[in-house]
Amino acid sequence: MDADQTHLQLYTLEYQKAAERYENIYRSIWTIFSYLTAVAAGFLAFGSDRIEWHALICVAAIPLLFWFWTTYLPLDRYGHEALDRLADIERLLNSRFQTQLNHFTHFAHPLSVRDGVKRAFKAKQWGDLWYQVRRARFAICLFFFLLHVLVIWQMILSWRSCEPLFREKAAPATPVGRPQ
Repeated sequence: MDADQTHLQLYTLEYQKAAERYENIYRSIWTIFSYLTAVAAGFLAFGSDRIEWHALICVAAIPLLFWFWTTYLPLDRYGHEALDRLADIERLLNSRFQTQLNHFTHFAHPLSVRDGVKRAFKAKQWGDLWYQVRRARFAICLFFFLLHVLVIWQMILSWRSCEPLFREKAAPATPVGRPQ
């Protein structure tokens, strides 16, 4: 086996493993999100009669905010590093072995979350703005920015209300006219 064939096999193996890693990263991100969304919904469903309303919103948002900071941001960064490597391998294979791989090359985007949001707000043309806004990363960051604002606002309202965090569960009402 000649050196070029060996290199091709090694690059192919790296490409396959990097593609699997990329897919697994984003599958993990959204699987964890679905679990933590269920936890947040559980807080809303089962805590609504026991927790003060403003505090309930804050408590229900904690799993989602936890996901954003500890799962989405680090894994998204890792996913983009894998995507960059896949694009590099495609360029290398295309130039060295005359292939026409371009899925990850066209899909790769060099912007970080912060840079993408900054570029969207500095866009001079509608097309540039639309390109940034339609990316999932922009929508996720915008949603979580608004969620942070909502939680802070609800914390302030909860603190100002001076109501206790937990409410006593009301005893069930007895029907009128029945002896107890």
